[in-house]
Amino acid sequence: MSIHLPSINECRAIDARMPDDGATDSRLSVFENGRQVPFSVERVFLVHADRTAHRGHHAHRRCSQALICVAGTCDVIVDDGRTRRTVPLTGPSRGILVPPGIWAEQRYRDAGTILMVLCDKRYDEGDYVRDYDAFLRYRKEFAPQPVAHAG
Repeated sequence: MSIHLPSINECRAIDARMPDDGATDSRLSVFENGRQVPFSVERVFLVHADRTAHRGHHAHRRCSQALICVAGTCDVIVDDGRTRRTVPLTGPSRGILVPPGIWAEQRYRDAGTILMVLCDKRYDEGDYVRDYDAFLRYRKEFAPQPVAHAG
């Protein structure tokens, strides 16, 4: 059996809509379902880093996520089992979409960093792959098999 397993190329930047609301002392960053966030949000959580930290270290089987750094600086490392890429998030106007089947880690570079995560699924411990070797086995198990050609 094979299922669609995304590559890190499907982890893409999302940019907030920055409407001009006439304010001269503040800015508004907007992320909307179906626009910047291509899924309905079922869960939102914030990670507060009181000091530099390295978190995440997991993949999801079914859950898609949008990660937005609302304060400080956070590097998001995405990995599809073949390729690894680091995406810096430096403010609330840009985020990254992480589809299911992608290993993700976050490096919080500044004390006081806050990462907001929007999810299309509610929390389900069974959706997590928390061991990197198990993640590689998961990717291998569900990877499309080459088609044998009669010759």
